[in-house]
Amino acid sequence: MAAHAGKTAIVIGAGIGGLAAAAALAPHFAAILVLERDHPPQKAIARSGVPHGNQAHVLLLGAQQALSALLPGFEADLEAAGAVSFRQSADGFMDFARIGKMTPFDIGMNCYAASRPLIEAVVRRRVAGLANVTIIEGARVEALLTSSAGDAVLGVRHAGPDGAPVTLAADLVIDAAGRNGTLSREMLARTGREPLAATAIGMEIAYTTGIFAIPDDAARAWKYAYVVAGPPADTRSGLLLPIEGGRWLVTMVGRFGDRPPADHAGFLDFARGLRSPVLHEALKTAVPEGKFARFIAPGSTWRHFERLDDPPRGWLPLGDTICDFNPVYGQGMAVAAQEAVWLRRLLDDGAGDLAELQAAFLKGLPAIIAPAWSASINDLGFPQTIGERPPDLAERLRFAAAIMMLGARDWEICRLWMEVTNLLKPPTVFQAPEFRARIGAVMAEMAARA
Repeated sequence: MAAHAGKTAIVIGAGIGGLAAAAALAPHFAAILVLERDHPPQKAIARSGVPHGNQAHVLLLGAQQALSALLPGFEADLEAAGAVSFRQSADGFMDFARIGKMTPFDIGMNCYAASRPLIEAVVRRRVAGLANVTIIEGARVEALLTSSAGDAVLGVRHAGPDGAPVTLAADLVIDAAGRNGTLSREMLARTGREPLAATAIGMEIAYTTGIFAIPDDAARAWKYAYVVAGPPADTRSGLLLPIEGGRWLVTMVGRFGDRPPADHAGFLDFARGLRSPVLHEALKTAVPEGKFARFIAPGSTWRHFERLDDPPRGWLPLGDTICDFNPVYGQGMAVAAQEAVWLRRLLDDGAGDLAELQAAFLKGLPAIIAPAWSASINDLGFPQTIGERPPDLAERLRFAAAIMMLGARDWEICRLWMEVTNLLKPPTVFQAPEFRARIGAVMAEMAARA
């Protein structure tokens, strides 16, 4: 084991981001305490601390590879727990606005589908098995504790089992508590720092999800199906994933007040209103299990912690604390896990001084977040979306549409596109001259048709 960067680290939150952070820290701290306000169930069922836990969660290949790097054998554990393997594109029915149905190319990308609770349970079980990691349940963190000068975070205060305050000291505190970044923003305000700069893309996104027993007459030409909305007018999406237990997890998505119903008849009627009939046809004879779950997200927000001039020592944000992504793109788990891999790499490379570690970690965040954030820029193509539009937005949208159109008929572009959407490669790969020329030709073809 490498020399310890510190004696004790505290991670706030035992979601995917917090658990990944604990795994990243494990070789470099004598003890890691993971504080979780919930009492996560032993079984793979949704918990109150993850209000969108019942919704569809796509384990992008970027997440799968990052978690495997932190927890070797993760993929085998996932499959043993019941996750369903599938080949991206080859096993899918994907229909995109303005593009139509994609050719199901076998691009050699093997992935897993599972419910969010199962994915989290597998990660939690592995992290809880690390000798120097302790997960403390029912510990709602109330504040980050700072030095009198406000130049360092020294620990946390949380409510104990009887509600009495408990203080814990640490050499490093990682805030992976989740959406809004409230604890870190309050700490920065309390220590006299300027409010964080943030970039927001506002659009109400409503989700309703049901779990269905797979009917005997289910189509076998595909394992998963995705009907994708697209600006400016097509606002409804639908996703069907195979999950553990021989079931389908199906999510309907509406935008700008178009909220999918939470009853069986209404759910089917919403599916009938999608651009493609594939999901409605699949569900006509499928029997729902339990109640439908609803969730509403306000859009995407990137809090720019990397721009802090003088961050307090002994503290780092991670995951949704930094950036809330539009969940429709399935990027949250992947970005959090990739941030944890970045943290591990810095520690492995010898960033033992915590001030040096903090500076390097924050500086590297944009390189991880920006590729995922680029998908959210597409949301600005809907006229109802609130947010500052870049002057070249129309060109960006045309470029993205041309990539999808080319990917629908070209194996090489399809694979590259899937690598980008799975956060394995940055979108800048399409700027290479050989790709730029081919995409430009399709843009000209689209303009001629307009």
